[in-house]
Amino acid sequence: MTRTQYFFSFVLATISFIAARSIQRQGIQNYYEQVAAGVQKELGAIDFEHPVSAQYLPMGLQPFTALTTLDSLHSFAVSQDSLHIVRYDNTLNAFAPLFESTSDLKITQIAGFDSTLVYLDEAQELHFLNAPFDEATSESYPLQNEDGSKQLLCYHPNLKRILVLNSSLLENGERRFVCQTFHTTKRQLSQVPLFAFDSKELLFEPISFAIQPQSNELYLLSSTGEVVILDQHGDLLSRHQLPEGISAPKLIHFTASGDLLATDASTLHPVIMRLPWQKSHPDQGPLVH
Repeated sequence: MTRTQYFFSFVLATISFIAARSIQRQGIQNYYEQVAAGVQKELGAIDFEHPVSAQYLPMGLQPFTALTTLDSLHSFAVSQDSLHIVRYDNTLNAFAPLFESTSDLKITQIAGFDSTLVYLDEAQELHFLNAPFDEATSESYPLQNEDGSKQLLCYHPNLKRILVLNSSLLENGERRFVCQTFHTTKRQLSQVPLFAFDSKELLFEPISFAIQPQSNELYLLSSTGEVVILDQHGDLLSRHQLPEGISAPKLIHFTASGDLLATDASTLHPVIMRLPWQKSHPDQGPLVH
């Protein structure tokens, strides 16, 4: 092959790669737009000033570092040591050990869908656990993100995908947010983001995020207890503060009914606080966050 032929082959390969990425981006965004447009959104807002309840975790259970749900009664949480997953009964306020990691790698995030639990470890690998949730059912998939990057997970019930949120601090002081999707059937991370944006307003590194099932909005939590609400494209809608009963904010999570659960990382009095989703009627117009 001559130098000229090699050059044109390289150019064609580059063009093909760019075209493939463009097609993939278009496909992901079109799918997201189609799903988002089909969601029957409820008018309403989370009441941050009047929590429904504040429930202390039972004796023997340390604060949760991550939380997810598979049904209306049972939640699955990562314990304080980040090596164990427990099953938590919301109604009885009781827990039972479920899974222990056999490696020294800590569990950093957890999500759930159908009858499958997904956890992320320090090595940036996703592990899929099917019932009865033991090592025999485990499948692992590396995310292969940049070294030193941190990810947050949550399952998008309408999109039927796991969302992987990365944030990094830029040299100009802004923070860069990139949200990718993980296909739960193909076990594949999208190479192009669902959305990405730089923000002068969100200067904190989120410690937890969740999707509000009724409104399709994204909620980000800071270590100070501030909750920032974004629309489905990543545009800022509003910001709020968790109630004073949460002295050491750790995570947020939504119930199927739309209520927001916020947990406290205090080892003396670990608590779960429920903030109600208040639905409004069409003639009232949307509630102001």
